[in-house]
Amino acid sequence: MSGRNRLLILGLVIVVMIVGVIFIQTSYGSDLPEIVEQRQEAMKGLGGHMKAIGESLESGSPDAALVEEHATAIANTADAIPTLFPEGTSLEDIDGKVGAKPEIWQDWAGFEAAATNLGTLGDALVAAAQTGDAAAMQAAFKTLGEQGCGGCHSKFRQKVN
Repeated sequence: MSGRNRLLILGLVIVVMIVGVIFIQTSYGSDLPEIVEQRQEAMKGLGGHMKAIGESLESGSPDAALVEEHATAIANTADAIPTLFPEGTSLEDIDGKVGAKPEIWQDWAGFEAAATNLGTLGDALVAAAQTGDAAAMQAAFKTLGEQGCGGCHSKFRQKVN
């Protein structure tokens, strides 16, 4: 094969690769608003679960089944959190509409660990609810809020006005 043919083939390979990357980015990029919306709904859902648990615990006679149900939902949602944060969805990418700090992608392992920790602490609240012990539920709920939700929000989230 002559040098000219090799250059033509190399050029063709490069063009195909560039077209492929553009196609993937365009396809993926078109899904970003939908993913951000799913993420926002998931986070609102987590807030709703925390609120329901908090209200039950504050009632003086918590409903252990309700606490278990909502804690299970929190633990299950935690597993999906990393999938809801693709690159290109930070507050720098979507100015003023999301609170996802760039630190998420700069410390992806730490972000995944924070999501895993949320799930683990949600499971701990499930276990406490299964005992029916109000004090155990309260302690697990406090830890879930401070270290689970707070562990991610303090480092990876900026409040959006």
